[in-house]
Formats: sequence, structure tokens, C-alpha cells
Amino acid sequence: MKIFTLPKIDSSQAKYLQLAETIRAAIKQGQLKAGDPLPSVTSLSQDLRLNRHTIMKSFAELVAEGWVESIQRVGYKVVANLPIENSRRPVVRNQTDSPTPIGYRLVRAGMPLPTYPANNFEYNFSGGQADVSLFPFDEFKKCMSEFLSRPKIAQLSYGESAGTPELLEQVEIYLRKSRAITNREIVITNGSQEALFIVAQLLLKSGDKVAVDALGYPPAMSAFRSAGAELVAVNQDAHGMCPVDLESQISKGDVRLIYLTPLHQYPTTITLTVSRRMAIYQLAAQHQIPIVEDDYDHEFHYRCQPLAPMATQDPKQLVIYISTFSKIMFPGARIGIMAVTKELAKAITEYRLLICHKSNVLMQSALAKWMENGGFERHLRRTTRLNLQRRDHAIAVLKNYPCFEFVIPDGGMALWVRLTNNPNPSSRVSSAEQLAKKCQLVGVYVQHERQFQLHTQFNGDNFIRLGFAGMSEKKFAAGIKLLVECLQSSH
Repeated sequence: MKIFTLPKIDSSQAKYLQLAETIRAAIKQGQLKAGDPLPSVTSLSQDLRLNRHTIMKSFAELVAEGWVESIQRVGYKVVANLPIENSRRPVVRNQTDSPTPIGYRLVRAGMPLPTYPANNFEYNFSGGQADVSLFPFDEFKKCMSEFLSRPKIAQLSYGESAGTPELLEQVEIYLRKSRAITNREIVITNGSQEALFIVAQLLLKSGDKVAVDALGYPPAMSAFRSAGAELVAVNQDAHGMCPVDLESQISKGDVRLIYLTPLHQYPTTITLTVSRRMAIYQLAAQHQIPIVEDDYDHEFHYRCQPLAPMATQDPKQLVIYISTFSKIMFPGARIGIMAVTKELAKAITEYRLLICHKSNVLMQSALAKWMENGGFERHLRRTTRLNLQRRDHAIAVLKNYPCFEFVIPDGGMALWVRLTNNPNPSSRVSSAEQLAKKCQLVGVYVQHERQFQLHTQFNGDNFIRLGFAGMSEKKFAAGIKLLVECLQSSH
């Protein structure tokens, strides 16, 4: 059905916009109905004699407007709920814009929902994103089936809020062998974000201050803010958080918590040096300030053995250790780990009763069996080798372009890349944020420096964070090529 015949080319309008308008008109006129699939990018490119990137850019425009959706491994189709015809783009309301029923008053806000989730993009450079397609689902399914065949009825009810005994035992063994963490109580949470939220609620009150890196992890910042805390930006350099500036911030008073991602600092990937770890710990001990150590991807360290977590050398019992299985398995597993003192474990477990009682028992039991059977370690070894290969490939790809500068990280799942010389002087891209917005139109998702800044007025916007673990090498190279074209384009 020839519904995608382009009108006479108008030099004043880009081809991708003309194609988008043609598809939009076909939807409005009923030629394409809700749920109908669109032709593939390849077939449209051949039929219309247009570059594939033009087709993808057109589809991205329609996705952003709410007419079309992208489904992984399926392609593009018309959305089930069509936008209002006279709307060029969907209206994104702030929470304060939303109508609130009479008598209800919102006193807190969460994190804003993404208007276009990163996973909807064909090229997703999210840092810390695992390649879910590599997960051994059939092997894991057997562990789930084993529990369902012989369920422990008592575990399916309330209780055991800290986690199932089997998983607590396996995690304790794993942390002892892989990270030398001992003599700690283990609590299983619904991902590390729940752990951060609970810590914030238990330890912080309105007016307290939390010391964080000037460039840091936004969800953690949101969790601390939710408790009414004020975030204090501590300077960082090529060696991580600066203890001298941390001491200066502490001297001003009211710092009640220090948040660190010491192994692979988020987002810069820097490993906090041993000397700075010691200096920061000494400051924390001197002022009796707890440290939240977020060790989100400890497993993926390549150059040498990773430094042991700060929690392994914690004579004052100040370190609250948090980790996650999301980077090894998949984010939807929602299994986080806390290794804390007995007193804090009791408080955390009791507070969880106010939120959700416990984590998913089926997932916990299956994971415990998988770990016990050795499947977890086998998958971890495979994933670590592959992530190293992908990191080295990503480095080789980026070195082909003079517009990138970066320091090769010792580990992690992403690269922190500085945008430098743009060979096209007429390019309209002058910041990483502009580049990220432009990339979205061609199906590329990339995070930019401003997204991680605590105080945007004090910092530049020259860096992007490029995750390499979540895509094949071929797809990574293709995505970088598109990104560079966006950077150098004058349109």
C-alpha cells in the first residue's frame, strides 16, 4: 500500500519532517490504525530512496510526538492511544501543573518520569545498563520452577522482611569471598534505590546536610532530598572526592551523611585512591558521620583486582554498604543488598514494614538456588569477559574520532568522554546537552554532564557518559557514528 509516497520535495523543509508528516497524515486519515506496524527502516529506505538515518530520524520524531512507538526486536507501530490531532508534541506537565482533587495537597515530589525511556531508543548508551539479552533465562527458569514445584508455604506469607534465609546465606558467602566483607548483617531490598531511600528516612531530617560529589548519582540525590536534607557539593578531581574540601564543608556544620561511589565514581568512573579513602574515613570518624558506600558494579573491574570496599576496614562501624544485582542480572530483578550493623539492620527491617514488608520471594529463592548451583558465578565470569571486550572495542572506536577525549577506566560499564575539537565550525552543537537532544531525534540516547551536576551554574557541560556494556560491538560502533554525525551537523 503506497501510503508513504513523499510529496514534492520542498527545499525549505527537511526530508525526515516531510516523511513524518506523510505518516502522520496517514494515521489521521485512518489509513494506518492504532496498533498497525510500520514498514521496516530498510524497506522504506529502498522504496523511497532515502538514507536509513533519515527514516530513523523521522520515526524518532513521530515517537517523540506520541504517534508511533518502538518495540524491541519487533520494530515501529502506531500507538494504541493516539495523541490529539492538533498536537505537534505531547504536553509534558510538571507536577504542579497536574490537577489535584480538592482537599489533597502534594507536599513531596519524587523523581520525574522519563517522557521517552532510554530503552525505547535503538542505540541506548545508558551508563550501567546490562545487556539483558545475555542473561541465561532458561537456566534461571529451572531455579524458579524448582521453588514453585516445592514451595515453602511459610515464606509466601509475611515475615522474613530482611530476606529469605537461603538468599541471606548465599549473599553472605558471596560478599565474604568476593569483597572480604564479614561480620555484617545482610538485608535484601527492592533494588539499591529502596536501600538509599530507607537510609535517608532513618538517618536524616529536614535541615541536615549530605556531602556528595559535585558530579554524582541523581537518584541518590533525590532519595536524600526526599528526607528534607540539603545536598552539599564536594569538589572532585582526577583522584576522586577531595578530602580537603570535604573537611571544609564539614566545618560549616550539620553534615550528617557522606555518600560515595568509591570504586567507579558515578558518573566519572574514577576509582577513589586508598589515601583519599583513609582521609575521608578519618574525617567521618572524627565527626561521627556515617558513610554510604554505593558499590553498584564491583564485579566489573579489569585492570587489576578491585580495591576492597571501605566497609572491610571500618573499625568505627560507620560504613553503610549498598550493592545491587541489577548490573549482573537485569534491573527488573529488583534485588539490592545492604551489609550493615545489627542495630541498623533491625531499624531497616522494621522500616520496610511500612513500605513493602519484603522483597519478591520467588525471585529471592530462585537467585539463592542459582548461586548455590554455581550458575551465578558462571554467568558473572562470562559477563565480565564480555564487558572487558566491549570496553576495549569502545575505546578503539572512539579513538577513530578526534572529537573525543577520555581516560581509560580501570573498570565499570561506561566511559566518561569529553567533547573536544569539532571539525565542523558551522555545527550548532555547543554543549553536551544540545548533542544529547539532537541525538534523540535519530534514535540515540546519551547522558550528558548537566544531568549529574548538583549545581549547574558552577560547572560546564562538555562531557557525555557512554555505556558500552549494554550493546553489541557492531551496534556500539553504529551508534557512535550517528552521534558524531549529530555533533558535526550544521542542521
